[in-house]
Amino acid sequence: MGFHKILVAIDHSEQSPLVFNQALDLAKKEGAQLMVFHVINIQGQGEVAPILGTGVGLDLAAGKTLQKMQHESFQAEIQAVKKEFQTYRQKAEAQGIEAEFRYDVGSAESLICQLAFEWQADLIVLGRRGRRGLKEILLGSVSSYVTHHAACSVLVVQGIHSTESD
Repeated sequence: MGFHKILVAIDHSEQSPLVFNQALDLAKKEGAQLMVFHVINIQGQGEVAPILGTGVGLDLAAGKTLQKMQHESFQAEIQAVKKEFQTYRQKAEAQGIEAEFRYDVGSAESLICQLAFEWQADLIVLGRRGRRGLKEILLGSVSSYVTHHAACSVLVVQGIHSTESD
């Protein structure tokens, strides 16, 4: 069974280059197209809301300041993603691999599966953070969700191990 379309999901982790290189190697061996995908999770982006509470009792000016800070954080994240994409684009071009790049905002688990289905990917390549025990139960696992819900094969790249403990 050959792969024609490989979706690689990346984030800003130390493991992302390893995950990308694995997908790039497979794409080269298989003569496959490559889609590099990053999901921006707004909740994880430099949240200022927890610092200020729910905003109840804030005056209008403080609310607008909060909105501005969140917008600036979101824009900074988009710029960081685009910069990362440039690095990956150069690597893919150097290997002669056709690659597309996309990002979206929301829940990584469902968006990865949705894009793989819509793009008709044969394979999803993603990393694993190494959460175990209680942290995995409470925080969930993107790789576990994708493995169980994707409509295609999934390769979970084990690499840099997290130092997270329960």
